Amino acid sequence: MGEVHVSAQDGEVRVGLGDDLVVRLAENATTGYRWHVEGIEGGLEVAASDYAPPGELAPGAGGTRVLRLRATKAGEGRLELVLRQPWGDDVADRYALRVTVE
Repeated sequence: MGEVHVSAQDGEVRVGLGDDLVVRLAENATTGYRWHVEGIEGGLEVAASDYAPPGELAPGAGGTRVLRLRATKAGEGRLELVLRQPWGDDVADRYALRVTVE
C-alpha cells in the first residue's frame, strides 16, 4: 500500500487500488472554520481526518487539515470539500479533486 500526496494546487490525481490519498489543506482552528467532506464518489473512503497545528505556536496561527482517503474500488470519482464553521452555512472556500483509481 502506497501514499499519494496532493495539495490545494492539485485538481486531478491518479492512485493505485489500495493506496491512500493524502490531502493537505490550510486550516485555522481558531476561527472555527474546518474542511468538511461535501461529496465523495468513485471508490474512495475517508480513513482519517486530522488537524496538524502550526510548527510554531502563536496566537491565531493556522495549521493544516490532513485528510486520508483509501482507494477501495477502481474507477473515476470526485472529492469535494468545503471550508466552513460546523454551526453555520457560510462557505469560506471550496476544494475539488478528480480522482482516478487504477
